Amino acid sequence: MPRYESPYDPAQMPTGQEHIVYEKKGNVAYVRINRPEVMNALHSYAYAEMRAAWRDIGMDPNIYCGIVTGTGKAFCAGRDVKFLAKYQAEGKRTPHEDPTNPMFFWGGGGQPSDANLHKPLICALNGFAVGVGLSLALQCQLRVMADDAWIGDTHTLVGRLGSPQKMLQSLPPAIAAYLTLCNGRLTAQECLQYAIVNRVVPQDKVIEEAEKLAAMICMGSPLATQAAVKLYRMAQSQHEALDSYAKHLDKETAESEDGAEGPRAFREKRKPVWKLR
Repeated sequence: MPRYESPYDPAQMPTGQEHIVYEKKGNVAYVRINRPEVMNALHSYAYAEMRAAWRDIGMDPNIYCGIVTGTGKAFCAGRDVKFLAKYQAEGKRTPHEDPTNPMFFWGGGGQPSDANLHKPLICALNGFAVGVGLSLALQCQLRVMADDAWIGDTHTLVGRLGSPQKMLQSLPPAIAAYLTLCNGRLTAQECLQYAIVNRVVPQDKVIEEAEKLAAMICMGSPLATQAAVKLYRMAQSQHEALDSYAKHLDKETAESEDGAEGPRAFREKRKPVWKLR
């Protein structure tokens, strides 16, 4: 029986991305969301580029961990609601929500878990993180936060659901409910108080502090650290029925009349008129 191997070729590293900056320095990979004109909000094409980066980090044996950050004043403003509203106004689904599109991946597919990444990630929160941006931050095992940054979840404000079950799993229950149901915000000091982040530093020191944590990770055995991340993910895994039902509710909410009204109101800078249908 022949034995087939697929050795990693450095030439296959994704290059020329339009919406993220992906680079490597030593044993550390850097993923920087690069859409400052929309506060690093994510759309179908950014999701795809991020998924390619996560896959590459996972395959490159010389990469032991990654640092994730954003360009400019924001880490990630969540989903690009104006991009969503444009498609809805045309009576279409966005590419990643269209089952006939090759980019189809309900939920976006831009999270590390979507590429089954088992290497440690450090989130360098250079600015505010909301919605899917917060979900991305919570998927990183370590977090450094700028002292003027904040986090929040704004899904219900635009008639969407997001992943409240994962928020509840990652945060103290009352904090998760405050963010999801009340669309509340937490300051950097509150995040430190609730052990959501490891460090709070001035904005210009965020990457430097993240790199200190990365250096500590790289001192350990890559096999051991990756095994630890696998166990973290297994310990946090949710029942398939819950995830399936969550996707069903998310799609049901997203494709309701209110699911269209939320992005439309956001684009028109007015208060939504909810119809409960």
